[in-house]
Amino acid sequence: MATTQHSAAVATEHPDATRARLIDAAGQVFAEHGFQAATIRDICTRAGANVAAVNYHFRDKAGLYLAVLRHSMYGGQPEPRDIAARADTDEEALRLMIAAMMRRMHGPATGPACHFRIMVHEMAQPTEALPKVVEEIIGPNHAALRHILSRLLGRAPDDDLTRLCAHSIIGQIVHYVHAGPMIALLWPGLKMTPERLDAIAAHIGDFSLQAIKHLKETNSHE
Repeated sequence: MATTQHSAAVATEHPDATRARLIDAAGQVFAEHGFQAATIRDICTRAGANVAAVNYHFRDKAGLYLAVLRHSMYGGQPEPRDIAARADTDEEALRLMIAAMMRRMHGPATGPACHFRIMVHEMAQPTEALPKVVEEIIGPNHAALRHILSRLLGRAPDDDLTRLCAHSIIGQIVHYVHAGPMIALLWPGLKMTPERLDAIAAHIGDFSLQAIKHLKETNSHE
Protein backbone atom coordinates (compact mmCIF):
# COMPACT_ATOMS: atom_id res chain seq x y z
CA MET A 1 0.00 0.00 0.00
CA ALA A 2 2.81 2.41 0.91
CA THR A 3 4.50 1.79 -2.43
CA THR A 4 1.27 2.37 -4.30
CA GLN A 5 0.67 5.65 -2.45
CA HIS A 6 4.23 6.79 -3.15
CA SER A 7 3.89 5.96 -6.85
CA ALA A 8 0.64 7.87 -7.03
CA ALA A 9 2.22 10.87 -5.33
CA VAL A 10 5.12 10.88 -7.78
CA ALA A 11 2.77 10.51 -10.72
CA THR A 12 0.72 13.52 -9.64
CA GLU A 13 3.70 15.64 -8.58
CA HIS A 14 3.95 19.04 -10.24
CA PRO A 15 6.53 18.99 -13.06
CA ASP A 16 8.37 21.94 -11.50
CA ALA A 17 8.97 19.91 -8.34
CA THR A 18 10.50 17.08 -10.35
CA ARG A 19 12.64 19.56 -12.25
CA ALA A 20 13.88 21.10 -8.99
CA ARG A 21 14.76 17.70 -7.53
CA LEU A 22 16.66 16.76 -10.68
CA ILE A 23 18.68 20.00 -10.53
CA ASP A 24 19.47 19.46 -6.85
CA ALA A 25 20.51 15.83 -7.35
CA ALA A 26 22.46 16.63 -10.51
CA GLY A 27 24.35 19.36 -8.67
CA GLN A 28 25.55 16.79 -6.15
CA VAL A 29 26.52 14.23 -8.80
CA PHE A 30 28.27 16.74 -11.07
CA ALA A 31 30.15 18.12 -8.05
CA GLU A 32 31.34 14.64 -7.11
CA HIS A 33 32.17 13.24 -10.54
CA GLY A 34 32.22 16.05 -13.09
CA PHE A 35 30.12 16.18 -16.24
CA GLN A 36 31.90 13.40 -18.12
CA ALA A 37 31.69 10.74 -15.40
CA ALA A 38 28.24 11.64 -14.08
CA THR A 39 25.40 9.36 -15.19
CA ILE A 40 21.74 10.13 -15.75
CA ARG A 41 20.80 6.95 -13.91
CA ASP A 42 22.67 8.05 -10.75
CA ILE A 43 21.10 11.50 -10.90
CA CYS A 44 17.60 10.14 -11.34
CA THR A 45 18.07 7.61 -8.54
CA ARG A 46 19.03 10.39 -6.14
CA ALA A 47 16.18 12.58 -7.36
CA GLY A 48 13.64 9.78 -7.16
CA ALA A 49 12.70 10.45 -10.76
CA ASN A 50 12.31 8.44 -13.95
CA VAL A 51 15.17 8.61 -16.46
CA ALA A 52 12.70 9.95 -19.02
CA ALA A 53 12.19 13.02 -16.82
CA VAL A 54 15.63 14.32 -17.82
CA ASN A 55 14.69 14.20 -21.50
CA TYR A 56 11.35 15.84 -20.75
CA HIS A 57 12.74 18.75 -18.73
CA PHE A 58 16.25 19.24 -20.14
CA ARG A 59 16.47 17.24 -23.41
CA ASP A 60 19.72 15.52 -22.38
CA LYS A 61 22.55 15.44 -19.83
CA ALA A 62 24.16 18.53 -21.36
CA GLY A 63 20.92 20.47 -20.95
CA LEU A 64 20.63 19.37 -17.34
CA TYR A 65 24.25 20.35 -16.69
CA LEU A 66 23.69 23.84 -18.10
CA ALA A 67 20.57 24.22 -15.93
CA VAL A 68 22.61 23.23 -12.86
CA LEU A 69 25.32 25.78 -13.69
CA ARG A 70 22.75 28.52 -14.21
CA HIS A 71 20.99 27.64 -10.97
CA SER A 72 24.19 27.53 -8.94
CA MET A 73 25.41 30.86 -10.30
CA TYR A 74 22.16 32.77 -10.05
CA GLY A 75 21.22 31.37 -6.65
CA GLY A 76 18.11 33.55 -6.51
CA GLN A 77 20.23 36.63 -5.76
CA PRO A 78 20.44 39.93 -7.66
CA GLU A 79 23.26 40.18 -10.17
CA PRO A 80 26.37 42.01 -8.86
CA ARG A 81 26.15 44.41 -11.82
CA ASP A 82 22.57 45.34 -10.86
CA ILE A 83 23.59 45.98 -7.25
CA ALA A 84 26.52 48.12 -8.36
CA ALA A 85 24.22 50.16 -10.63
CA ARG A 86 22.51 51.58 -7.52
CA ALA A 87 25.68 53.39 -6.41
CA ASP A 88 26.09 57.15 -6.55
CA THR A 89 29.84 57.04 -7.22
CA ASP A 90 32.21 54.71 -9.05
CA GLU A 91 34.06 54.00 -5.80
CA GLU A 92 30.83 52.89 -4.16
CA ALA A 93 29.90 50.86 -7.24
CA LEU A 94 33.17 48.96 -7.06
CA ARG A 95 32.70 48.25 -3.36
CA LEU A 96 29.13 47.08 -3.89
CA MET A 97 30.16 44.80 -6.73
CA ILE A 98 32.98 43.25 -4.72
CA ALA A 99 30.65 42.63 -1.76
CA ALA A 100 27.99 41.11 -4.03
CA MET A 101 30.53 38.78 -5.64
CA MET A 102 31.80 37.70 -2.22
CA ARG A 103 28.27 36.93 -1.03
CA ARG A 104 27.46 35.05 -4.23
CA MET A 105 30.48 32.78 -3.87
CA HIS A 106 30.15 32.20 -0.14
CA GLY A 107 26.51 32.80 0.74
CA PRO A 108 24.37 29.78 1.69
CA ALA A 109 21.71 30.53 -0.91
CA THR A 110 24.10 29.72 -3.73
CA GLY A 111 25.32 26.36 -2.47
CA PRO A 112 28.96 27.52 -2.68
CA ALA A 113 30.65 24.18 -1.94
CA CYS A 114 28.69 22.35 -4.63
CA HIS A 115 29.16 25.13 -7.18
CA PHE A 116 32.88 25.38 -6.47
CA ARG A 117 33.43 21.66 -6.99
CA ILE A 118 31.46 21.71 -10.25
CA MET A 119 33.56 24.61 -11.54
CA VAL A 120 36.78 22.83 -10.57
CA HIS A 121 35.74 19.97 -12.86
CA GLU A 122 34.66 22.46 -15.53
CA MET A 123 38.01 24.27 -15.51
CA ALA A 124 39.88 20.97 -15.75
CA GLN A 125 37.66 19.58 -18.52
CA PRO A 126 35.66 22.41 -20.15
CA THR A 127 32.33 21.44 -21.66
CA GLU A 128 30.12 23.08 -24.27
CA ALA A 129 28.26 24.76 -21.39
CA LEU A 130 31.15 27.05 -20.43
CA PRO A 131 30.77 29.56 -23.31
CA LYS A 132 27.05 29.84 -22.55
CA VAL A 133 27.65 30.48 -18.85
CA VAL A 134 30.28 33.09 -19.70
CA GLU A 135 27.96 34.75 -22.21
CA GLU A 136 24.89 34.78 -19.96
CA ILE A 137 26.30 35.38 -16.48
CA ILE A 138 30.03 35.83 -16.07
CA GLY A 139 30.54 38.02 -19.15
CA PRO A 140 27.96 40.73 -18.32
CA ASN A 141 29.24 41.06 -14.76
CA HIS A 142 32.83 41.17 -15.99
CA ALA A 143 31.91 43.87 -18.49
CA ALA A 144 30.18 45.91 -15.77
CA LEU A 145 33.27 45.65 -13.57
CA ARG A 146 35.51 46.81 -16.43
CA HIS A 147 33.27 49.81 -17.10
CA ILE A 148 33.48 50.86 -13.45
CA LEU A 149 37.25 50.47 -13.52
CA SER A 150 37.55 52.31 -16.80
CA ARG A 151 35.98 55.39 -15.23
CA LEU A 152 38.17 55.13 -12.14
CA LEU A 153 41.33 54.69 -14.24
CA GLY A 154 40.44 57.06 -17.05
CA ARG A 155 41.06 54.21 -19.51
CA ALA A 156 38.87 52.39 -22.01
CA PRO A 157 37.04 49.26 -20.78
CA ASP A 158 39.10 47.15 -23.19
CA ASP A 159 42.43 48.75 -22.26
CA ASP A 160 44.99 46.26 -20.96
CA LEU A 161 45.35 48.12 -17.65
CA THR A 162 41.59 48.04 -17.11
CA ARG A 163 41.48 44.32 -17.83
CA LEU A 164 44.46 43.63 -15.56
CA CYS A 165 42.79 45.48 -12.70
CA ALA A 166 39.54 43.58 -13.26
CA HIS A 167 41.31 40.23 -13.08
CA SER A 168 43.34 41.30 -10.05
CA ILE A 169 40.13 42.12 -8.18
CA ILE A 170 38.43 38.91 -9.28
CA GLY A 171 41.53 36.99 -8.22
CA GLN A 172 41.33 38.40 -4.71
CA ILE A 173 37.70 37.38 -4.39
CA VAL A 174 38.06 33.91 -5.91
CA HIS A 175 41.12 33.19 -3.76
CA TYR A 176 38.95 32.73 -0.68
CA VAL A 177 37.02 29.97 -2.45
CA HIS A 178 39.72 28.24 -4.49
CA ALA A 179 42.25 28.26 -1.66
CA GLY A 180 39.68 27.59 1.06
CA PRO A 181 41.18 24.33 2.37
CA MET A 182 44.67 25.83 2.48
CA ILE A 183 43.46 29.05 4.12
CA ALA A 184 41.73 26.95 6.80
CA LEU A 185 45.12 25.47 7.69
CA LEU A 186 46.98 28.78 7.57
CA TRP A 187 44.24 30.74 9.37
CA PRO A 188 42.28 28.27 11.55
CA GLY A 189 40.29 31.01 13.22
CA LEU A 190 38.85 32.37 9.99
CA LYS A 191 35.12 31.71 9.76
CA MET A 192 33.20 32.93 6.74
CA THR A 193 30.36 34.56 8.65
CA PRO A 194 28.35 37.34 6.99
CA GLU A 195 30.26 39.87 9.08
CA ARG A 196 33.62 38.41 8.03
CA LEU A 197 32.58 38.38 4.36
CA ASP A 198 31.71 42.07 4.60
CA ALA A 199 35.05 42.81 6.27
CA ILE A 200 37.00 40.93 3.59
CA ALA A 201 35.03 42.66 0.84
CA ALA A 202 35.76 46.05 2.44
CA HIS A 203 39.47 45.21 2.59
CA ILE A 204 39.55 44.15 -1.06
CA GLY A 205 37.77 47.40 -1.93
CA ASP A 206 40.25 49.52 0.06
CA PHE A 207 43.24 47.62 -1.31
CA SER A 208 42.01 47.84 -4.90
CA LEU A 209 41.02 51.50 -4.82
CA GLN A 210 44.43 52.47 -3.47
CA ALA A 211 46.11 50.46 -6.22
CA ILE A 212 43.85 52.02 -8.86
CA LYS A 213 44.64 55.51 -7.59
CA HIS A 214 48.38 54.79 -7.75
CA LEU A 215 48.14 53.25 -11.21
CA LYS A 216 46.17 56.20 -12.53
CA GLU A 217 48.75 58.64 -11.21
CA THR A 218 51.81 56.71 -12.43
CA ASN A 219 50.34 56.05 -15.86
CA SER A 220 48.82 59.49 -16.44
CA HIS A 221 51.67 60.46 -18.81
CA GLU A 222 50.80 57.69 -21.28
